[in-house]
Amino acid sequence: MKTNHRSAPAAPGWTRLALLAVLSGAGCTGFETAVWHDVRLTEEFTLEKAADVRTFGDYLALEERLLAELDAKVYAVTGAGPEKGLLRFSPGSVSDPRAWNPNWNRSFELPAAKPAGGILLLHGMSDSPYSLRALGESLNRQGYQVVGLRLPGNGAAPSGLKYVVWEDMAGAVRIAMDHLASELGDKPIHIVGYSIGAALALNFTLDALDGRTAPLPASLILVSPAI
Repeated sequence: MKTNHRSAPAAPGWTRLALLAVLSGAGCTGFETAVWHDVRLTEEFTLEKAADVRTFGDYLALEERLLAELDAKVYAVTGAGPEKGLLRFSPGSVSDPRAWNPNWNRSFELPAAKPAGGILLLHGMSDSPYSLRALGESLNRQGYQVVGLRLPGNGAAPSGLKYVVWEDMAGAVRIAMDHLASELGDKPIHIVGYSIGAALALNFTLDALDGRTAPLPASLILVSPAI
């Protein structure tokens, strides 16, 4: 009588090593980097700059310098032409966000004449304020003053995420919330967080409950939270 023998499943670690070996042999690890994968943009917000970047106006001014630095270090050396018509960092391509008005890759504020309250929009990792713009416009039409914050390391070059830590993003959230509180007084301020933005919203709220920051959000709306 034959006995069917089944080999034991490979250990997860060995499975991963074998897969990497196959991919390497197939040439799948060969990836040619471009300038936007490695460039370091020095005008990005970090906690080291917090002493000089205190207000949302300061943050926007720094962001303006960041995007000028992006133009000089990335767009200026990327070049243009039909073969680059879809390239994000090719000047004048259909993917060049600088041609949009407004450019939703940067922070924005939508004021309200008589605001019912404030909304802070926090996008996800490797994302930009673009992803929540339609929601922000809808809430603004309902009478809310809306701030869409571009989180540090995002919205410019992909390499930005190599040079920031989550505490830098949390510091930017505090600046945006301080701004809304100074504009709105005791009116309620809500935070909408998508993915990592949801984790940052929760982190800010826990700090506010412990008295380490203010104001305490009136509510949190968490979309696909990275928690």
